[in-house]
Amino acid sequence: MDGKTEINDKRYQDFRSLIDSERPDVLFAPWPIDSHRDHRAASLLAYDAWERAGRRFELYYTEVDLGAQTKNFQPTHYVDITAVVDRKRQACYAHQSQNPASFYVGYHEPMQRLRGLEFNCQHAEAFVRASQNPQRFSLPG
Repeated sequence: MDGKTEINDKRYQDFRSLIDSERPDVLFAPWPIDSHRDHRAASLLAYDAWERAGRRFELYYTEVDLGAQTKNFQPTHYVDITAVVDRKRQACYAHQSQNPASFYVGYHEPMQRLRGLEFNCQHAEAFVRASQNPQRFSLPG
């Protein structure tokens, strides 16, 4: 339910158990400074799971848009998505409850073009890497 993500001991435990069972190499989480409470809550759940797992996987934060929701996002890593941008659009449009015609054109297209300019390609996505260990897994590109 939109706006109903909870932060409490049970949710921390449940999320940590889920992540532990999946044994990821990398976890993507919403950037914690965001106007949407669910994004902030999900970010805290992910960070807690990462810390309690001993940072044994990489944690990358993602952005939602260029500032209306995601605040103070300064990318550390980029991925060129030019080859898959149509697939991303189709995936976003599959979420009819989110009114994709407005959010994709109004937020994702400008964001991926700007990040592409920053990364010297047509379309890119940007991330902030939480891990401070440069010897670990890193995003391609």
